[in-house]
Amino acid sequence: MKKIIQATTLAFIFPFFVPTIAKAYHTIQQRESCASPHNIVIADPRASFEKIWVDYDVVEEGSKGIRIHVKFTAYEMLGMDAYMAIYFEYNNEAATTLMDKNSRYNSTDGDVAVYKSIKPQYNPAVYDDLQLFMPYSELDLDPGKYNLTMDVKLIYKQGGAISKLTKYNFEYTKAGNSLTNGSASLEKMWVDFDAFENGSKGMRIHVNFTVKQMKGVDGYMLITFERKEGDQYNYMSSRNDNDYSNLFGDLITYKKLTPCCETTVYTDLQVFMPYDELNLSAGKYDLRMDVDVTKSIDDTDDDSPDFIGHLNYYTFWYNKD
Repeated sequence: MKKIIQATTLAFIFPFFVPTIAKAYHTIQQRESCASPHNIVIADPRASFEKIWVDYDVVEEGSKGIRIHVKFTAYEMLGMDAYMAIYFEYNNEAATTLMDKNSRYNSTDGDVAVYKSIKPQYNPAVYDDLQLFMPYSELDLDPGKYNLTMDVKLIYKQGGAISKLTKYNFEYTKAGNSLTNGSASLEKMWVDFDAFENGSKGMRIHVNFTVKQMKGVDGYMLITFERKEGDQYNYMSSRNDNDYSNLFGDLITYKKLTPCCETTVYTDLQVFMPYDELNLSAGKYDLRMDVDVTKSIDDTDDDSPDFIGHLNYYTFWYNKD
C-alpha cells in the first residue's frame, strides 16, 4: 500500500511540474531571441551645437579675414574622419550661395566655403573652440556692402551632412581700390604662339595698359595660369620652385614695373611663358591667363593693399602632343 500511495502522489505532482519547466524554458528562449544581433540598434553619428563667435579683421599668413569659433559636441563619431564645413550665402530670401572664383576656398559645387577636418577620439567628443579662418578676399565679392550668412554644418569626409549646426548672419564691406593705392586699366592684349626665347618654345604675351598714381613705386604685371576643370577655371601648379612659381606653387609669369609718371602707359609690355612650364600631359586643354597689376608676385588677394587692379582674363586652347 505504501508503494501505491507514492506512485499516486507522483502522478498528481508531475502534471503540474512539467508545464512549469516548459514555460520557464520558453521564457529563456524568448530572452535569448531578444538579444539577437539582428535586433541591435546602432545610433547614427550626430552633433549638438552650443555657440559660435567671430573675430573680425584678423591677419593670418599675410591675409586679413575672420576667425570663426564653434563650440559643439559630436556623438557616435569615435575615430571617424569628418569636416566642419561653413558655406557662405547672401542674407536674403533666396539665400543664394557665394560663387567661388579661384578654387581656393570652395565646395565641390563651386560655392565659397571653408573646412576644418576632425576625428573625434572620444564618444561623446566636446569641441570647446574649433577655429576656422576665412580670408576676406576669398569671399570673392566686388566692392560694396553685403549682408551675408554662414551656414555651419558637420559633414562626412566623403560628403553629405551629419548635422546642421547653425546659421550666423554678419555684415561685410569691401572697399574699392583708392587712387592713392594706384589703379590699372587694360587697352588690349595679344599673344604670339610658338615663339622662341633663350632656346625655349612658348608664347610671347603682349599687354597694352595704363597705371595711375604709382610714380616711382615698384610693382608687377602678373599673369597667373588657370586650367578649366568642369565648369570653372582652377589655378595651375608650377612644375618646380623657379621663376614661374609663387609661394603658393601657382604657375605664373611676370614683369617688374616702376612707373615713371603719375599716369604711365605701357604700349607693349612683353612676358614669355615656355610651353614646358605648363606641366601638362598629352592632350587638348582649355586654359586661361589671369592678368593683374600688383606690388607682389605672391599677392593675388584683391582685398590687399598690395593689389592694384585686374586687367584681363585671356582664354586659349593648348594642344600637347
